[in-house]
Amino acid sequence: MTDKGDGMTPEQKARVSIDALLTQAGWHVCDMAHADIHAERGVALRELQALETEA
Repeated sequence: MTDKGDGMTPEQKARVSIDALLTQAGWHVCDMAHADIHAERGVALRELQALETEA
């Protein structure tokens, strides 16, 4: 689903907004492929997949 013809889904728009807020707060935001947990004091990883566990 896209909104207002910009080609972005509501989830993609939220990710852009959240990433900008984290960056403004001093966090280093990166994809898992470019993760360096020692790059900054605060590192946020995008789209981190949780491990599946049995209930």
